[in-house]
Amino acid sequence: MQEIASRLVQLGSTALLAVTCLPPLLAAEPSRQGQATVAAEQREQRQRFGGVWALVDNANNLFNLRLNADGSAVSTTGVDGVPLGGSSQLRSSQLYELGRWQPWGNGVRVDYPDGWSDAILIGPGGPQQWSWAPGASRLAPPGNHGKAVQLSGAMAAAVGVYRIQPAQADRPVTTVSLMSNGLAFNAIDALAGGTWRLVDDEVEISWSSGWVTRFEPREQGPLQVRIWAPAERHPSPPTAIRPGERLMLAAP
Repeated sequence: MQEIASRLVQLGSTALLAVTCLPPLLAAEPSRQGQATVAAEQREQRQRFGGVWALVDNANNLFNLRLNADGSAVSTTGVDGVPLGGSSQLRSSQLYELGRWQPWGNGVRVDYPDGWSDAILIGPGGPQQWSWAPGASRLAPPGNHGKAVQLSGAMAAAVGVYRIQPAQADRPVTTVSLMSNGLAFNAIDALAGGTWRLVDDEVEISWSSGWVTRFEPREQGPLQVRIWAPAERHPSPPTAIRPGERLMLAAP
């Protein structure tokens, strides 16, 4: 009996040694599986929530939010909003704001350099928008909330912010924003508002100032922008052809 007991102790010690000396790869496998699951869920969230959204600010004004695949976000019309539909001259800061977005809970959260945050979360009634002011806890009830609508189609693809060289060669590059409700704004005219539509796969903007702008809304690369002075219209030759590009900068 003593010999059998001694053999059992030896076997138990060998088994314990085998367990404690498992290769690091096997010992870490459950953790890596968990990390892979989280990474897969985040990829799915990025695919699901990427694109263009229609949201409202704390004054119930529409703004659009484009969530890019690289984690950057472009908010149109920006932190200051657009007063009186563009009936006065506007600054670029009134037309857009840059941010960063990432998966958060059952949705995504966008954080802006000024301290504001917007979240798009899935609720019982569908996607919902929550917003917090600078300094507010993101675990506290939001200061602003409403329905979030994900947009699609050719109109949604054109929504966003563009940088365009004006017809006047001595004027600096200006900012142009296109909203999902068909409104357009710029940062150069005294009357900064206008309307836009798609014509033959091109954006056509009719400005309150009488100018008309047309271009193909490419996702990346240079744009060829055709501009007509007041009283001139397509298909007559444009007053000027200028370069442009879509704003795709990533905020820090």
